[in-house]
Amino acid sequence: MNWKRILKWTGITVGALLGFVVLFIGFQLWGFGRAVARVYDVPPPDVVASDDSVVIARGQHLAESIGGCQACHGPGMGGQLVEDMGPIGVFHGPNLTTGTGGLGNSYTDGELARAVRHGIKRDGRTVLFMPSMEFNWWPDEDLVAIVSYIRSLPPVDNAEPESTVGLLGKLLDQFDMLPMTIAPRIDHEGDRPNAPDPEPTAEYGQYLVMSCFGCHGEGLSGGKIPGAPATFPIPSNLTPHETGLAGWTEADFVTLLNTGARPDGSEMDPFMPIAMTSAMNDIEKSALWAYLRTLEPVEFGNR
Repeated sequence: MNWKRILKWTGITVGALLGFVVLFIGFQLWGFGRAVARVYDVPPPDVVASDDSVVIARGQHLAESIGGCQACHGPGMGGQLVEDMGPIGVFHGPNLTTGTGGLGNSYTDGELARAVRHGIKRDGRTVLFMPSMEFNWWPDEDLVAIVSYIRSLPPVDNAEPESTVGLLGKLLDQFDMLPMTIAPRIDHEGDRPNAPDPEPTAEYGQYLVMSCFGCHGEGLSGGKIPGAPATFPIPSNLTPHETGLAGWTEADFVTLLNTGARPDGSEMDPFMPIAMTSAMNDIEKSALWAYLRTLEPVEFGNR
């Protein structure tokens, strides 16, 4: 047996495989850079902030509940560190107020609305990590409400750093496992659906549940978030499977949303946004429950 020859060809094979891996990773990183650099020709919506207290109150409700805005931008929308995910990235919610370092000084009402609906920044490029695709369905009046609420806030002086995406985060984005670039994932030119009226129906719950997809998966059966660090909690199954919400009542579900407590007395991981879900109104909670009951039972982890 010619060991030298075997070793030579083994080295060539391993080298070729390593070269392919390097080229493949390089191509994915190029794709990520291209997505970040792309400028979208999407005009800002024709939105003007209102000083009507009812409109502002609706915007505050959206920010605190189904929009989850305060979870990232902070209670006063003055910006904060959201999560340091190591090789995936470090994510900051920018300051949206008119204080020093706030985007409110440079963004028009329409540009704020475009960031919410289309995931596009003032310079026409994509936002990072902000899940605009989860509330792209909001009707125009809600878009006006959220902008009006932001404009009503007192200025906060805070120049929050920009978010950064690490090597692993860029690869997960390109594999469509953990979206970092948001604008490429939104149909900017297609007809937007007409959201049903806010009523305790499965039809309305089908829209609200979009904010659950990021953690629980589009099939809502939970399981480990692809690419997430081992320290991240594993989202639960929301389908009526025995590994999910089978046997639960609406009262059990509402208690979970309000307090984070399951029927057996155990507590949800603090990563579950209880501050957001508890701020939902009774109609929204009932609508979510009504929709979840229409799902086919799916075993835990199929996402």
